[in-house]
Amino acid sequence: MERQTLVMLRSGVLAVVLSLVLYRVAASSTLFIVPLLFFAPQFRPNRLALLPVVLVALFLIGSQLVGLGGFLQDISVAGALVVAFFMPLSLLVGAGIWIGLQMEGMLKRLLFSSSFAAIIGIGLLFWLSGESESAIATANTYKQIVEAMVPSLFGDQVPLGMDAQTLFNAVVSLVKLGFLPIFIGQFGLSVLISELLIHRAQWSYQDRMARWHLPEISVWIFLGGWTVVLATLVVDMPVLESLAWNIALSATLLYMVQGVSILAFLVRKRNPGATATRIFFLSFLLVMLPGVNVIPLAVLPLLGVSETWIGYRKIA
Repeated sequence: MERQTLVMLRSGVLAVVLSLVLYRVAASSTLFIVPLLFFAPQFRPNRLALLPVVLVALFLIGSQLVGLGGFLQDISVAGALVVAFFMPLSLLVGAGIWIGLQMEGMLKRLLFSSSFAAIIGIGLLFWLSGESESAIATANTYKQIVEAMVPSLFGDQVPLGMDAQTLFNAVVSLVKLGFLPIFIGQFGLSVLISELLIHRAQWSYQDRMARWHLPEISVWIFLGGWTVVLATLVVDMPVLESLAWNIALSATLLYMVQGVSILAFLVRKRNPGATATRIFFLSFLLVMLPGVNVIPLAVLPLLGVSETWIGYRKIA
């Protein structure tokens, strides 16, 4: 057996096993596509790297279907399963598209990789917003799950005086208004980790991270999205409201990444020994810290958007 074939076989087995292990561990489940992305460059030709992605997808779907058996005839169970599979399948499809577009730019790869989640998410949004029997049954199933989880999570007292119904409505609203930025955030973090591992020995990659930016036309998507969001505060259009929030928040998230890139460039300009990797992770850590995250959540996107008119990296 040729050496390249052995390398691909070993990489494929490791990618599948590590991906499934990460998926089973709750703390790392959102990062389960990292091994698939990390080992992809080991495959020649590139399309063979899609095999581990397909195997993981088949295993995840198969293991769930076998466990449910005859319960799939219940429309509430089938509907709940469709919703539950939305994020993992979207991540796997996104990983496959990312691998297949290896020769394209990072922004183009990210947008195409997010297309499946956007299309399926909109479809689920229209379905769950309707009054069909399956949609109502699915909503009731998740409502029962939330009601069962509340006592174990909060005990006898739910925070902010909310009851199980209010908490369920809040979760539903969050998912409807932010399913796309949630996906982009999870997928983008997995891509960042895998790319840093792949290019860990390349100093030039640090420069590319510090120069990343969106096309100037993106500012119109950002401004248009938030304009429609403001309009939906006056006009009651639930579906349009959800689409507007998802577009606006997704554009804001990408501009926040651009803001971190600007920050990394400015720091490295004054301290060439600093790595963009460290600045990215420190910035995202600040974003995750409650209370402290208010400032970076506001400043970083504005920094990214304002570069449309102010050439920070040219001034420096």
